Amino acid sequence: MTNNKKVIFQGYSKRLDIFVSDELENLSRSLVQKLIKEGHVTVNGKKVKPSWPLTEGETVEIILPQAHSQIHLKDLIIHDGKDFFALIKPAGMLVHPQSPVWEEHPETVFSSEETLVSVILACPPKGFDTSMARAGLVHRLDRETSGVMIVAKTPEFQAEMVAQFANRQVHKTYHAIACGEVPNDEGTIDVPIGRVAGGKIKASDVGREAVTDYKVLERKNGFTYIELYPRTGRTNQLRVHLNWLGYPVLGDWLYRGATADRLMLHARRIEFSHPLTGKKLKFEAPVPPDFLAAWKRVTQTK
Repeated sequence: MTNNKKVIFQGYSKRLDIFVSDELENLSRSLVQKLIKEGHVTVNGKKVKPSWPLTEGETVEIILPQAHSQIHLKDLIIHDGKDFFALIKPAGMLVHPQSPVWEEHPETVFSSEETLVSVILACPPKGFDTSMARAGLVHRLDRETSGVMIVAKTPEFQAEMVAQFANRQVHKTYHAIACGEVPNDEGTIDVPIGRVAGGKIKASDVGREAVTDYKVLERKNGFTYIELYPRTGRTNQLRVHLNWLGYPVLGDWLYRGATADRLMLHARRIEFSHPLTGKKLKFEAPVPPDFLAAWKRVTQTK
């Protein structure tokens, strides 16, 4: 789908960004201004400012960004099936643009920073239905969280998997490095989570139910290598729960974890039944080298 067009402006003087917003319905003014500043919109073949006052007879050309990606999707995929594919999302990459406008205008994902969605849409795998809502996403990970994800290729699989996540039929395992030595070898954190004043997500009596099981894998030098099993899927759940427990994730600046090169949280494993065949499936993402290096660094005897 494309909204590329060339229009001869007719009428009284009007700001360029207002005119383009009228031509490309549902795009926010800020996004339109960004497109103009990046040269995707020209007047009489020239790059101008968003505030340019159009006059009658001027030619406005709108050329939306073309599909491109510096990351090759094939380098992320660990399983490519008929109905879905599994991949490993690197730390530091958003799953999708922060502005919701991309859901109605997928082509705009190429006008912002590279995301997992832009990588997928730049070169979708064989059998991928590009008309699907949300580019086939059925779940997400935080920007700084690495690990395994499932992406649908068909609307049928997407709808069924979204339902499985909602009904808590998908089992996920995470690895994390926690600041401090968690005393119990295993346990359950059953603490509601909600967004409080200022927008921060925290443990809150008025929040939504959130439950996480955990198992300690190793303790050393004031840190804990821990495995986490979320029963629910709240935003920032694992980060909030470990912080509530008193052992924030290493590298978690938001919840006061000790400084590190990245958030030391990794989606290690995902297990579910194929919603169309019933076959039990499991996919794993090896713990990345930077994660292992961080554990080695913080646990070295000083």
